[in-house]
Amino acid sequence: MVCTVAAVMFGGAAWLIPASKEPGVWWFRVGGAVALVLIIAYYLWASRRKDLAPDFFQRYQQFFEKDGFAFVVGTEVSANTCQLCVYFQNRYERGCDATVMLRTSERFLAPQRNLPDATVSLTCEPGAFGKTISNWPLPVELQGKKVLVDVMAKRKYRKGRGKLIRFRSGLMVGSVPGSAVSDALKFLGVFGGIHGGRSARAEILLPSGVASNMDVVAEGKTQTLWKLGDPIPADMKPASNLRS
Repeated sequence: MVCTVAAVMFGGAAWLIPASKEPGVWWFRVGGAVALVLIIAYYLWASRRKDLAPDFFQRYQQFFEKDGFAFVVGTEVSANTCQLCVYFQNRYERGCDATVMLRTSERFLAPQRNLPDATVSLTCEPGAFGKTISNWPLPVELQGKKVLVDVMAKRKYRKGRGKLIRFRSGLMVGSVPGSAVSDALKFLGVFGGIHGGRSARAEILLPSGVASNMDVVAEGKTQTLWKLGDPIPADMKPASNLRS
């Protein structure tokens, strides 16, 4: 997108300059036109590439992503306990470790500030699609309400990412607080105005009638639903209450 805008701006500016006064402007006119054609050709090629792994988020116009680790978030209820539910897919051919965190966006307002952070950590196989859950105790005053949460993640490819095998990218999220990337971006942001660690946001409807005990153990459970080489079940799609 940046390259497209730059090519249009420079090419357009070159055509506004009279060639009689600046003969060398023709180089910029031709160069801008060639660059624009090449960019359009690239977009056409990229849009027609066939995935080497199925896109399990195809019914979503947008989903979250952290550098190749794609996911959507939502909630489920089990044994009277709310659970953070994350469906995920690795867009690369090598496995990774990932962490997803949800934190209230309204940390200075009551009762939203009483919502505890929800975090899940998992290992994702090459190109795999899966689901992970973790218990999330909810304050009584927030149950049954919609809340705005910051969505953050971190990921690590232990042996490098390898080849990209699913091409559609998602909405990039910020880094989990305490990670090296997050800390570096905060440091640079103080001195240089860089805000690359800013989180994406999602609105989630919290379930009602669930446990509010802050002592509920946040045990995580991860299930791989599909991996490279497996047949593709027709009903294997994320639940409709999940958010991107």
